[in-house]
Amino acid sequence: MIFPLGEVLILVEHAAAAPANAEPVAGEAPGPALLLVAEDGIYLLSNGLPQLDAAPGQPQAYGMRAVYAEGCGPGTPAAVHDAAIGFAGATLTGVPISLAVLLRLRAATADYDLFTITLSATRATICAARRRPGGAAHTTPADR
Repeated sequence: MIFPLGEVLILVEHAAAAPANAEPVAGEAPGPALLLVAEDGIYLLSNGLPQLDAAPGQPQAYGMRAVYAEGCGPGTPAAVHDAAIGFAGATLTGVPISLAVLLRLRAATADYDLFTITLSATRATICAARRRPGGAAHTTPADR
């Protein structure tokens, strides 16, 4: 799944700076995290509390600031988001954001413009990427 890095960084910064974070949702450690939601499209939220309000004209989910995956906005057919996440049905996955990941994402904005998440049965791998001519993405891991 591909997201705009600059918009994701707003969520990451919010989760890291928030006075509190929501309880873990999928066994991840407590603390700052992105919440990957596959329900009415596929989108990311901050787990920071209080939640980040959507700015006028900005993407949102239930009034909260959201960043939607490319091609998976509101109203996306279930079959499309099921294929993108690799399994059927609504899901909520927590993607912990450590200080090291936050710093790497900040630095990545100088050369990269995309944020990718790849899900497996045991982990979510996040990367910063840039779109090459012709649409292909070049990635660099951000979660190590």
